[in-house]
Amino acid sequence: MRSPRRRPSLLLVGCSALLFTTASLADMPREQRLQIVLTDFLQERPTVPGIMVRLRSDAMGLDWMGAAGVVDRESATPIRPDQPARLASTTKTYVAAAVLRLAEQGKLELDDAISTHLSKSLNGILQADGYRTGEITVRHLLTHTGGIADHLVDAFLNALVTDPMRDWSAEGIIAFLTGATDPLGPPGTRFLYSDGGYILLGDILRQATETSIGAAVRQLLRFEELGLQATWWEVMEPEPSKVAPRVSQYFFDADTRDWNPSFDLYGGGGLVATMPDVAKFYASLFAGRVFSDPATLRTMLTPVIPERGGPLSNMLGLGASQYCHGIFASEHAGYTIFSHLGAWGTAGGYVPALDLSFGVSISVLDTEGLTTELLRRLVDVFVE
Repeated sequence: MRSPRRRPSLLLVGCSALLFTTASLADMPREQRLQIVLTDFLQERPTVPGIMVRLRSDAMGLDWMGAAGVVDRESATPIRPDQPARLASTTKTYVAAAVLRLAEQGKLELDDAISTHLSKSLNGILQADGYRTGEITVRHLLTHTGGIADHLVDAFLNALVTDPMRDWSAEGIIAFLTGATDPLGPPGTRFLYSDGGYILLGDILRQATETSIGAAVRQLLRFEELGLQATWWEVMEPEPSKVAPRVSQYFFDADTRDWNPSFDLYGGGGLVATMPDVAKFYASLFAGRVFSDPATLRTMLTPVIPERGGPLSNMLGLGASQYCHGIFASEHAGYTIFSHLGAWGTAGGYVPALDLSFGVSISVLDTEGLTTELLRRLVDVFVE
């Protein structure tokens, strides 16, 4: 991956084009170089309608947000960096953190069998398909090592495109999963990225707190104390009154903005947030403001290294990553990056060596690792 400072960069200003040499780029303020990364990326990737980024680092004195492109392909309204987006699987870090908070409170153990915490309905659906829920643990779900298949197979995606307003329940999705797939082997032996596993974690949160998953995550992670004023669980919580309009996010050519969110609502996804709030959450997580015990963060960042499997591993660009407990660890330019990607081109995370937290959105189904590519180019700006 070439650093954006090592190649000419084209920045459009009105009707004129300015060509910056490598030397002049290096002399620019860091914030201007970051904006050029967004502009270049958008020019190179015409399928991406709009980009929103927030970067924060107290150590570097950085508090920057930038945007490029449009809110949607139809109106061509310029996108703003503070507009909310569906986070899709970036939600999983929040869900995992909430489950770890339950463990801190003594309401479960990570090595408990999920049969002791799931609702009877979901436990029954799984057992009827051959899942040994007395052997699959909460930790297995957190680390995608429970042998749980993924419901995002062609049949589910076809159903989604055919009827995007269908109202899915958590039970309906898990029933679809068990009807379309089979268990994938003994727990603890294989990594296979599974939205279904995180839907089960969402159910465990509901059972333990006797409330909705949105309320459970909000309370356990103390959203108000963290100042997350533009983060909410879609449908289950009211949209904040002063938030900007949500951006369109695309499933290939289809604008999913008005699709019924229930297809990705119960723990695999579900949160809507602005990129400033995403960066703030990850900064708070790594600064010790989410967990009561520092050991809990160490647990969260402990990787699992079983055999890899499943189509989503490649789709999300995870080939060189290790999965921990609700967050990925990857390496780039000598830095460890902790992050979680979402299918609609979102990412949130933290780079410890730079004290850099980030929220990134590119508004499209990311089947090519574009979000990771953009993130690496942004990190390259800080590489000396």
